[in-house]
Amino acid sequence: MGKRVVKKVCVVTATRAEYGGLRWIIDNLVHDSGVKLQLVVTGSHLSLDFGMTYHFIEEDGYDIDEKVDMELCTKDIYSIPRSMGLCAERIGKTFQRLQPDIVIVLGDRYELLPIVNTALIYNIPIAHISGGDITKGAIDNEVRNAVTMMSTLHFPGTEESAERIRRMLGNDRYVYTVGEPGLDSFYKFDLWSRKKLANDLGLDENIDWMLVTLHSETKQTMDYNMDMVCHLYQAMLTLPDTQFVVTKANADWGGCQINSFWDSVQSQNIHVIASLGQIRYLSLMHQVVAVLGNSSSGIIEAPFLGIPVINIGNRQEGRHMCKNVISCGSAVEQIKEGLAQINQHRCKDNYWGDGKASSRIVSHIKEFLYKQNK
Repeated sequence: MGKRVVKKVCVVTATRAEYGGLRWIIDNLVHDSGVKLQLVVTGSHLSLDFGMTYHFIEEDGYDIDEKVDMELCTKDIYSIPRSMGLCAERIGKTFQRLQPDIVIVLGDRYELLPIVNTALIYNIPIAHISGGDITKGAIDNEVRNAVTMMSTLHFPGTEESAERIRRMLGNDRYVYTVGEPGLDSFYKFDLWSRKKLANDLGLDENIDWMLVTLHSETKQTMDYNMDMVCHLYQAMLTLPDTQFVVTKANADWGGCQINSFWDSVQSQNIHVIASLGQIRYLSLMHQVVAVLGNSSSGIIEAPFLGIPVINIGNRQEGRHMCKNVISCGSAVEQIKEGLAQINQHRCKDNYWGDGKASSRIVSHIKEFLYKQNK
């Protein structure tokens, strides 16, 4: 019997948040002699505007096989499809060079479309993580479903999402409910202490902290989004004895404008940073009295810790909301009303998983790859 050919597993990451979900899948693959990891980095990881976050990946000790610069620009709506076109061209050359046996992607970002379109044309199986969710307030919803229809393997976080995928596909082949892999970090990391965070971020460890991550609503106008960030800022100013750490918006249309607003803010209690990186972000989440904004991390990760979340606007509409989440409108008074309720919403919930998803995903992928030769 001949020696088994080691399969090449290509993980593509385009954003800081999605890398958080892929981190321990990458780690599992790196340490698995039964596969060869190929790590491709693109999107906002390679953008100065969004913190050049590929450095965090290198600092975690992972070798990047290819940096695919899609010249990401979100200053106007035209620039995004242009960047997507460049991504398709350049990821095609990357796949041609690497010849992967499978491509792993996570989530619902528009950057995924040129990646999975190209993999589909190349007849490379696609493993999609975190499909089947609903987010009515952003184009992510349509992107997520499109990626689902192009993928071969599906790893939804919950059984509810798995059932939606089965309905879309018309069958249940290769649909595995595994939990959200971003939760694995709470078991894998030694989270930083409050004192270490205070020293690193210039915070006063003796007063309350809040974590703020606000993204644009991509189905709304620019005026709506700028009003939303202004109203959040005004609500924050009503809490003079609280320090806020603001992480900048992601690479959606409107994200640059929101980030420019935060850069213009003058307040000793508001600390703005492009990206905290995964361990600082999760460590800070563990130490704050509340999370403010509309990030999926508030909906998925924060319940695992029992941290109250003020979920602003409609970006996450359609997702399951755990009891720690307070959903509110984007007006100043609505945000203030939400802030007044945080002490009644400190409760843990494991709805999104048990923190052991990554090993399950890798196991199913290996089973799929090596069954193909039998």
